[in-house]
Amino acid sequence: MDLKKSSITADILNFISDGQVHTMQEIADEVEVSKCTVQRHIQSLSYRYPIDTFHGGDNRGGVILDKKYLNQGKIRSNDELQLISKALKLLQESKCEGVDQKLLSSLIEEYKLPTSRENEHEREM
Repeated sequence: MDLKKSSITADILNFISDGQVHTMQEIADEVEVSKCTVQRHIQSLSYRYPIDTFHGGDNRGGVILDKKYLNQGKIRSNDELQLISKALKLLQESKCEGVDQKLLSSLIEEYKLPTSRENEHEREM
């Protein structure tokens, strides 16, 4: 995917991530592309993200990103990841009763800082 397509996709995803229903035309106006371009990008995004589209009369159709995903899919900064990782490791070291260590280990893995190799892979995509 070239840089321009990637930027359009990111702009669309950012715009619909407010949890509101938006029409294709609203998104097109915001991102400054055609409505057809938005439709293609929404179709592509819907394979990776829980995006619902629905048809209707005037201003009844739209696009919405599932609200459950908004928290799950939030992109974290390196500072946030570092803080989460430290907090989880402290919890693991304290060996608190009632804490599922297997689950805690999986969370630590999920929130670890990306390595430079992972960053390179993400840039290629």
